[in-house]
Amino acid sequence: MKKYAFLIVLFAACTVFQANAQKLYPSQDDNGKWGYVDEEDEWIIPARFDDALYESDGGMYGVKMRGKWGMAGYHGEILVETQYDDVQVCIDYTKYVYPFVLGAVKKGNKWAFVTIQGVEVTPFKYDEVRIHAGQYTFKIRKGNTEIRGHLGRDVEELIDEERQLPARK
Repeated sequence: MKKYAFLIVLFAACTVFQANAQKLYPSQDDNGKWGYVDEEDEWIIPARFDDALYESDGGMYGVKMRGKWGMAGYHGEILVETQYDDVQVCIDYTKYVYPFVLGAVKKGNKWAFVTIQGVEVTPFKYDEVRIHAGQYTFKIRKGNTEIRGHLGRDVEELIDEERQLPARK
């Protein structure tokens, strides 16, 4: 029951983000700080970040502060704290089959998926992740075994392929 309530909250939050989202582009000011501008080159998210990822349509923007990555919302508010080594944001979640938006965050050499509220919905166990073509995909390596899969609608892991890798010399 808790899982379904969690998904309902995610869906409602994502609907709000979609309504407010417009295409924004990273831009650097004269002081070397990054923010986001709209198509008319007007500042929407003020330049206060050390770096910024390319455009997002989904209301999540990858931003870097003090050497760590996180995610900001449409008005520049920090949604996912800047505490990660890398992030991936959902570029256009309207094409997705999921009733929620996830981003991917990296600590050390492992990735996890997080909600737009910064809640980690998977453990840090993925060697590679990709948010593309309507799916949240992952890759896990265990010794010489590689597991590829994607997240299902209830954030469960669905395995697409498991294969043996050649032994390393």
